Amino acid sequence: MNLLVCWNELQDQDVDLIRSKTGANVTVCENKEDSWALVEEAHVIFGFVSPEVLVKAKKCQWLQIPYAGVERILAAEWGNPQMVLTNGSGIFGPNIAEHVIGLLLAFNRGIHLARDFQSKRQWSWDVFYPFRELTGSTVGILGYGDIGQQVGKRLEGFDCNVIGFRRNPQGMEKYAQQVYSIDEFHSYAGMLDYLVCALPHTTQTVGFLNRHRLQKLPKHAVVINVGRGSLIPEADLLLALEEGWIQGAALDVTPQEPLPESSPLWAMENVIITPHNSGRTPFHRERAFHIFFENWEHFQIHGKPKRNVVDPKRGY
Repeated sequence: MNLLVCWNELQDQDVDLIRSKTGANVTVCENKEDSWALVEEAHVIFGFVSPEVLVKAKKCQWLQIPYAGVERILAAEWGNPQMVLTNGSGIFGPNIAEHVIGLLLAFNRGIHLARDFQSKRQWSWDVFYPFRELTGSTVGILGYGDIGQQVGKRLEGFDCNVIGFRRNPQGMEKYAQQVYSIDEFHSYAGMLDYLVCALPHTTQTVGFLNRHRLQKLPKHAVVINVGRGSLIPEADLLLALEEGWIQGAALDVTPQEPLPESSPLWAMENVIITPHNSGRTPFHRERAFHIFFENWEHFQIHGKPKRNVVDPKRGY
């Protein structure tokens, strides 16, 4: 069994662990140029593979990627149309959830503006700011999967009422008072103090949070987006912020990345921008290995992986 590992941050001991755990013929791909030649003989690929090389992966039965987003992989041409794709869902829930809480608290306490004043060596708070608490607030989470539920878990400590929205509610979700279908979002948008967006990029989610849905939110609502920038049309978000349909927005993702210098979002005081880094965590490798080895064991016994199998039709 030929296993191609494409993750240039791995150390020699990590590769040795993969060899000992799998017993496979492990080849390490250190750069994109290597992958073009090595991918042809791979039966399994683990790591950050460039989508365009998959056309040559005709023998590949299973691709395990250590990140959550799959839109670029799904859009590529696969050398083996029957290849199974598994992603890194479950790796990033805790750290992205902490990022969300940080953004919420920064907004509530004006920490982003305080930092601006600090850079000017200015002590006095000479502008009005509507300080808020999370206590007793209603938080909607659009995309109540792993990340959404990790956010809900942390919001419990702030005495929040959590409402989740997902494509197919399971009726077993934790940490939310209610979980509804995404199609029902418009019925509950008006009761949300905060809206956390953690949806993947699919044909159904592109442009979902448009001006019509933004207008249904209360004027004091704050929108946090850590999912995909394609969810909110930038022109509609700008209009919502300028016209006061919502109080503010915190964005870790934007429709175009990097966000162009010309974007008005940069200069808006009621916007906090982080450069798509909510997924950074020191536990990335450890959690990715856990998923991969669990899937490897199932692959060896049943001929296919079990955990985080992506449905190309759904897009996640």
